[in-house]
Amino acid sequence: MRRARAALAPWATGRTLVVLLAITLYAVGAPVSAAVHGVAAELALVAVLLQCGGLVTALWRAELGAAAALLGVVLVAVGADPDRGPWPWTVPSLLTFALVLGVLGARRLFRTAVTAWLGSLLVTIVVAWVLNNSDADVVNLVVYTSNSALVLGAGCAIGARRRVREELARSRRDTELEQARRVVVEERNRIARELHDVVAHSMSVIGVQATTAQYRIPDLSPQARAEFDDIAAQSRTAMAEMRTLLGVLRNSADGAELAPRAGLEGLSDLAEGARRAGSTVSLHVADTLQRRAVPSAVGVVVHRIVQEGLSNVVRHATGAAVLVDVAVRVGVDGPVLLVEVRNGPVPVTDGTAPVVPADSGGHGLVGVRERATLLGGAVEAGPTEDGGFSLRVALPWEGGA
Repeated sequence: MRRARAALAPWATGRTLVVLLAITLYAVGAPVSAAVHGVAAELALVAVLLQCGGLVTALWRAELGAAAALLGVVLVAVGADPDRGPWPWTVPSLLTFALVLGVLGARRLFRTAVTAWLGSLLVTIVVAWVLNNSDADVVNLVVYTSNSALVLGAGCAIGARRRVREELARSRRDTELEQARRVVVEERNRIARELHDVVAHSMSVIGVQATTAQYRIPDLSPQARAEFDDIAAQSRTAMAEMRTLLGVLRNSADGAELAPRAGLEGLSDLAEGARRAGSTVSLHVADTLQRRAVPSAVGVVVHRIVQEGLSNVVRHATGAAVLVDVAVRVGVDGPVLLVEVRNGPVPVTDGTAPVVPADSGGHGLVGVRERATLLGGAVEAGPTEDGGFSLRVALPWEGGA
């Protein structure tokens, strides 16, 4: 919306300026046409009104405005005395119609502008040849042709510049949208790969347990053995289907993605890595979570959220103190798993703050929101009052408070 308003602001200003010029030209042109060039007062009022009205009309209706302005020029030429000043183009008529050509050029109606200019030259030659046919008319035609061509060229240059700016802005918007769309798709693909690994591990365990049950559990009945065999077969089928659906998300460059995913147990390694980078990290994980078996999908999401929060601190707030808190809180709709990464302001040493590295893209929060949305959670991120930054993610927790 802001970009649209910014793009319309110059055009609105230009329209206002054209209307003011039209009013000024009417106030000057009518008296000059009557007093200096001998046009009848009534005819001068009508003819100049057509010229100035055509100038304003050209802002919205190009052909109609140009035709009205040219008709007004012809009426002034017919009613004026050829021996009293410039003829057939009086100074007010020349200025007004030249502005009409400039407006058409600025509106990027290049064909209409050139047609109107050539039409005005043809009308001038016809009127001068029929009514006067003197050498002075040739000089007047040359003056009009050169001045109007100059204004027409300036208007076309303004219109071409506007077209280039609009195309650049449109291209920039398309690029930004495509980049944001690509970031979301890449992050969703990465999440899908991680979920594939988590589910594949669980399904493999189920298949192995079902297959080996008859050897581990003595005195199984034939019905139970058949049931375990069916579970093993179903797990293998599910694994095959899942690999078929998600196999396209893998390629040879994703070999590192096959490594086991870290969960809550890997948070201490993340904190230690941030400490080595120069930050003071305090890590708190609720005893409730340490005692319970956290689902693998939830553990991966929490791990990635903390990883992104600490990475942002290392990149943008080097040396700042960081608090990582993973706890279970009681919310309105039940227990909530709350993950918070909050850092303080960048420390200042000897009056100079550390140099902050350049931003690496700023797309990490997109992945955090995608992961939180995957589990039905919510994300809050923003600066704190003390000059730091806070990342808070609330995830529904079925494990109990």
